This record gives sequence, structure tokens and C-alpha cells, in this order.
Amino acid sequence: MVGTRLSRYHILEQIGAGGMGVVYRARDERLERDVAIKVLSAGLLADEASRRRFRKEALALSQLSHPGIAVLHDFDTDGETDFLVMEYIPGATLDQRLTSGPIPEPELARYAIQAAEGMAAAHDLGVIHRDLKPGNLRITPDGRLKILDFGLARVLDPAVRPGLAATLTEGHAAVGTLAYMAPEVLGGVGADPRSDVYSMGVVLYEMATGRAPFVEESGLALMYAVLNRTPPAPRTTNPSISPRLDAIILRAIDREPGRRYESARRLLDDLRDLAAAAEGTAETRGAPGRDRIESLAVLPLENLSGDPTQEFFADGMTEALIADLAKIGSLKVISRTSAMRFKGVRKPLPEIARELRVDAIVEGTVVRGGDRVRISAQLIDARSDTHLWAETYERPMSDVLSLQSEVARAVAREVHVKLTPQADARLALARPVNAEAHEAYFKGRYCWNRRGEDDLRRAIDYFTTAIEKDPGYAVAYVGLADAYNLQGFYTAGSPLEVFPKARAMALRALEVDPTMGEARNSLAYALLYYDRDWAASEREFRRALDNNPNYPLVHQWYMNLLAARGRFDEALVECGKARALDPLSVITSALVAWVHVFTRDYERAVAEMRTPLEMDPSWMIGSLWSAWPRQQLGRHDEAIAGLERALALSGGTPYARCHLAHGLAVAGREEEARAQLATLLEQSSTRYVSPAFMAMVSIALGDHDRAFDLLDRAVVDRSHWLVFLDVDPRFDAVRKDPRFDALRAKVGLQE
Repeated sequence: MVGTRLSRYHILEQIGAGGMGVVYRARDERLERDVAIKVLSAGLLADEASRRRFRKEALALSQLSHPGIAVLHDFDTDGETDFLVMEYIPGATLDQRLTSGPIPEPELARYAIQAAEGMAAAHDLGVIHRDLKPGNLRITPDGRLKILDFGLARVLDPAVRPGLAATLTEGHAAVGTLAYMAPEVLGGVGADPRSDVYSMGVVLYEMATGRAPFVEESGLALMYAVLNRTPPAPRTTNPSISPRLDAIILRAIDREPGRRYESARRLLDDLRDLAAAAEGTAETRGAPGRDRIESLAVLPLENLSGDPTQEFFADGMTEALIADLAKIGSLKVISRTSAMRFKGVRKPLPEIARELRVDAIVEGTVVRGGDRVRISAQLIDARSDTHLWAETYERPMSDVLSLQSEVARAVAREVHVKLTPQADARLALARPVNAEAHEAYFKGRYCWNRRGEDDLRRAIDYFTTAIEKDPGYAVAYVGLADAYNLQGFYTAGSPLEVFPKARAMALRALEVDPTMGEARNSLAYALLYYDRDWAASEREFRRALDNNPNYPLVHQWYMNLLAARGRFDEALVECGKARALDPLSVITSALVAWVHVFTRDYERAVAEMRTPLEMDPSWMIGSLWSAWPRQQLGRHDEAIAGLERALALSGGTPYARCHLAHGLAVAGREEEARAQLATLLEQSSTRYVSPAFMAMVSIALGDHDRAFDLLDRAVVDRSHWLVFLDVDPRFDAVRKDPRFDALRAKVGLQE
């Protein structure tokens, strides 16, 4: 057929042949690229039923998206000729490489891992190859191995995919290449993932020894040997290979399927351990000349569903993967806040890595279809822009937590960090989860991260729904606790109502999972702002740090306690740790400014607030907090402009209005300040308004009696800001009043 055309493809040369047909390199003239065309043998699809089945399976195979698998582009017909269109992979096939003899073990392990990664991705989707052999494994010019020709593949029944121990949906015909066919396939039992493992084991045997396990020349003799004999151990032919590789190969080619690896993924685990053992300890192993990876960032997973309403799900999966990786204490993992700044941004990965100050980047895609979710992820050493690892995972939604943990474990393995028993146990705690609960949790976190009053209310509704759907879902209780905590901080609800709810939800999460650092952080926050139990709060913050040192929120919230107690150097240390984990976070820079306001270093505070305001001019809290040091410096016009902007951005919340009233009062604009106070009194008839912040306005207006009345009310309603009485300069004007010492005693600030 060389020189002829099939549809829009110009046939250039024959590059292979097999039982199903002949393979050609062809030119796709529409897209101007080379492709591989497999022309199916005449009569292979003799009837409409076989054609429908083949089309259905071709559609499933086209969904295989993995760097180690040649992509199937199309299945078409031109006249009487049926053909498959596949990705053209340049390079030499593995059987060509084997003509020069056995492959050294380090090189063998590298190729074997890449092949097993591709097969594991296929098995996760319920696809088995059925014709793995050196001729279908191609080594690209840059040294990567790719699996070709899924033309004989079959798709397992979706109902039995999770177990991956099923026979084919359509027939048990013994197809494939005889020397690589598993005994059960030759016996007519049918193929499953263990059959592919057997074929892979035969390939490994050849790579290690330079010969096949059985070398009988006649077909009948070869079939007899495969069905009845045990091949010699690879080390008897090549004593230089390690006992570990010898054991892996023998397990893969065991005649009894039940004694083999149950899927390519289990084989992959042992191959990776083999490579690790060959290159050094788990803590230090790596490719020759490669520096150890100590920090990484997970870029926002791309939503491939085609449905914009599923963006929350892609963002949620990103956050969940970051949270799982953050449990690995020896690895610095950049937080969600900084990573999400690169959502939709097209920049070279080394440039992103420099901005985030990390060694490596994880990027990928997520697709949710029906009750299943698929993640494709890859790990890049950003320092050299080198691809280190890629994998695709698919699970039912009920297994999504184990999917997240599996990806995290794989990344940990590839960056060569040793999981502590505690981290390993935390990652192993993944349990089945109700799909609707998981979706509701993702929606809740999506709203919580926006942090507006309406967003927090919606977050609470979503987290509550998640708990109703799955009462044992610990992270949903943490989400609810965090939402109530922020309602308390931003005075979106009465402290008497929201902080006890936050504490209760955090305690419930700890009942489900006592190792959960995120829950201890939420509990510590409520103990600080509501109970004012300094010792208990610090104890829980410290336990949270022990459980999850990579969680930036615990560093941020622990800073609150340290600053309130006047431990400013320690507070700045925690800010530094939070900033290292979240370098592009606006809140972290703002908290540094907080500390400098409390130390009365107002110029430094103004300087610290420039960065978050430049990063996000629409951030309401940034406009509000940047006004505080400007007030103290007498730059009232700038401060009031920022406060007015904050009020507009907030939608007129009492939290922002109180601060504007205070700024107006400090600037001597008494009439305007009292007008804002009148509006606050009106708002207080329908919602919570913090008396602590209204007291600050009265202090600035010189009405100290009214201020202490309001502060006494603030003590009763557990106003959270009273923990900062000793450090907030807005209370300086009343510190010498005897009533202030009495107030401190009521708040628990007396030693």
C-alpha cells in the first residue's frame, strides 16, 4: 500500500506487521503530522456485530491518555479497508535493542518502570493489552519507552473493573503472540490484567538474559512448555542480575495466575523498590547527578470535563492532593493559595518554580464522568525542566480518597523522601466516601476560600450536606469548624453562637480521626478566641504542627496567639514558616504587617501591606488592614480612602463599617464617624455587630465611658478581638484608666 492513500492519510512506508494486520507510517495531510496506520486484515471485522464491538472498544482505547502509551487517534473505513490511526513514535523497538544482548539492570529497571506505568494506567481504566512483547515497546530517541499497538486489547466489563480480576466481555479467544501468552490464555480461560503481567514478565526475562524463558522452535512444543514447565531462573543465565530482579521476574511469569502480581500497578511498586535499592537508600536515592527534591508545588489540575461548572471539583482535587502531600513532614509543599494563582496561567515551569521557590512541580488533569474520576499527573524537576514521572489513576467516586493518597504516595516515592510511620499511617487512612458528600465538601471549600460573608454561609450549607451524606467524613467537620471560626473572626455571626459550633465540629473531627492536624488547628483557634484558654490553645496548635507541619493555616493561626501574648519574635517566625509554604499568599504578608502594627513599627507595616495590595487590589481585608498603620502615622486621607474601598468591597458589612467609623474619628471627622455609628446601631437590630469594634470608635471620639460600657458587653458576648487588648494600639488611650486593668482581668490577661 506504500504510495497509496486511505482517507486523508498518505501511506509512506511499512513499519510492522502482525496477526491483525500491517502497520504503516503515514502522513496526516490535514493536521500535517506523521501517524501510524494499522490496516486490519481482510475479514477481521466480517459482520456488523464484530464491527460494533471493535468500534466500542476503539472508543474506550482512545481514552487512554498517558505519556507511556501511544495514543489511538481514530478508527475509520475507506472502501473495504478498516484501519486504526495511532500516534507515530520514532525510535527503535525493544526487540531491536535486544539484538545487542541483555540490558544492564539500571537501564532495564528504567524501561520496566515506564512500561509498567503505562500498563497500570490501562489496567486502571479496565483495559488489557493482550499482546505485550518487545516488538510493541518502542524506545524513543530521548530514552523513554512507549507501549504501542493496543489493537488486540479488550475492555473489561465496567461492573467488574474495580477488582480487575475479570474475564473478557466478548469471548475467550486465545489471541496474541505465542511466546508471550499466559498459560491460562493458551488454555482458553480468558485474559485479565494478570495475563498482561505474565507477558510483561516474559519481556523482563528477555531484557535480563537476552533470551526467552522457553526457546522451543515448534508452536506445539512451545505451547506445551508454557503450559507445563517452569523456566530456569534468570540468574542461572545471567548471574550479574540481582536476586530482587530475579524474584520479580519469576513471580510475574508464574504459571498460576493467583501467585502473580494482580495487576501492573503491583508489579510497578516492586520495580520502583528495585530501582531504589539499586541507587541507594529511600532517603537519598535518585538518578545519577540529580539533586534531591526537597520542595514542590501542585499546580491547579486542569478540568477536562468540558463543563465549566465542574471547576470546583478540579480545584477541590488540587487542594486535596496538596493536603495529602503536606502530611509528608520531610517535604515542603506549597499551599493551595499560592498554587491557585497559576490557574489558567501559561508560563514555563522553571519560571513558576522560581516564583514559588520550589524544586519540582506536579501538574495534571482531572476528569469526572458520572460516578468515576480520573487524574493524570506528572512530576517535573523544574530546575532542569526534566520529566521524572507520569501516571494516570481512575477510581469510582467512592474511592476518591484512596486515589488522592495513592497519588501522594507515588509522588513521595519519586522525589525520594522516606515516609515516617505517622505520615504513612495518615495516608493509609483513606476510606470509601459518599460521592455526593465529597462533591459537597469540594463546593464548601471553594466557597470558604473566597471568605465573604455570603460565601461562608454557603460553605456551611455545603459542609452540612456533606456530613448528612456521610457522617464519618472527618474533613467535612473540619470545613464546618473553619467556616464557623471565620464567621466569628469577621463578626459575621455572634461569637456565642459560632465559636462553640466550631469547637464542637473540631472535636467531632478528632473523634473520627485523632491524628488530624487540621482539626486540632480549628480547635485551637476556637480555644483562643472564644475560651481565651491560652495554654490549651497553644497545646493544640503545637499538636497540630506535630501532625502536619506543612499546613500553612496552622502557622498563620498560631501566629495570632503569639502576637496576642506579645511574643512578637515567635509570631514573626511562624509568619516566616507560613510564607515559605505559601509565598504568594496575600494573607501571610498581611499578618506580618499585623505584627509590626502591634510592635508600633508602622512604616514597616505599611511596606509589608504593599505586596498583598499589588497582588490583589480587590481584596477587602487588604484595603482595611493597610489603613491601620497609616492611621497611626497620621496619613488619614490614605487610610480613609482604603477603609471606604473596603466597605464597598465588603457589601457594607459591620466589620468594615466599624473600621471606617474608627478611621473617621481618628481623623477628627467626628460627624461622619457618628453617622457611621448610627448605621451600625441600625444594623445591630437585625444582625451581630461587635461591641469591641464599636468601643474602639468611642475611644477615638473621646467617649471613654461609652467605650467601657461597650467593652463590658464585649466580655459577655465573648468578642474575639479582646484577646488583643494588650497589643492593639487603638486601646492605648485608655490603658491608664483603672477600668482597663479590671477589663484585662475579665478577659484572662492578668498573669
